[in-house]
Amino acid sequence: MRRKSFLTGLVATAGCCSLVHAAPALALDEKQLGDGVFADLRDAGDILFDSPYYEHLNEIGEIIARTVVSRYPYPIRFYIVKGDSANAFSVPGGDIYVNEPLLQLAKNRDELGGVLAHETGHMVLHHVAKEIRNEETLGTIGGIAGIFAQILLGPLAGSAASYALGTGLQAQGLNLSRHVEAQADEEGARIAAASGQLNPYGMIWFFQTMKEKYGDKGAFWERDHPFDDARITDLQHLFAANPQTFAKFQDTKAKDEVYW
Repeated sequence: MRRKSFLTGLVATAGCCSLVHAAPALALDEKQLGDGVFADLRDAGDILFDSPYYEHLNEIGEIIARTVVSRYPYPIRFYIVKGDSANAFSVPGGDIYVNEPLLQLAKNRDELGGVLAHETGHMVLHHVAKEIRNEETLGTIGGIAGIFAQILLGPLAGSAASYALGTGLQAQGLNLSRHVEAQADEEGARIAAASGQLNPYGMIWFFQTMKEKYGDKGAFWERDHPFDDARITDLQHLFAANPQTFAKFQDTKAKDEVYW
């Protein structure tokens, strides 16, 4: 796939740049990174431009994008990609990708809103760009490759399977990734609440749905995401500790409302 050649070239370029102390220019150009990934996905035929699920994706995506319009310098755009199991991932520059199995699994607008808010949380917190910058500072080419491997696997889908990233990644890196995912969960819940139209409990409901379908698999030290139960508990604590933001929302039976 052309996608592989783009990522390989990007990693090689980052390595060379770090040697000559010119890496920050690459790390800060989020739009260039995002455009490159989009072009690779498009040219490989991985983007579905005519999926019937765009009606729902665009409806909820517009709510999320409007909520963060003042917090991110690029428009937030949503695309549907191929995939066999529920998956979603965000790329610097404003692109968020979701596949049809995830859109089928999210039963209502609040669950889908939780997914998109989580991925948007990664975006507005500049998680990928910051990790790339850190790896460039260290001159670690393998670390940059690992970051892009995680992008293409899909951050939210970490609970769908045991993502052992291989012996080349250190436990410290996995711990950092789990920390970043927890940050995106919290930021996503705040984004959903700030929208005025989505119930942040939808994020909890979706983790419960994911756990029911896929289970909480994998040893903790092999995972780049926290266990679903831990993520649910953390969100429940967040809601209880911040009544000014979350008290008006309830864990209602709306989680059983079928959206499509």
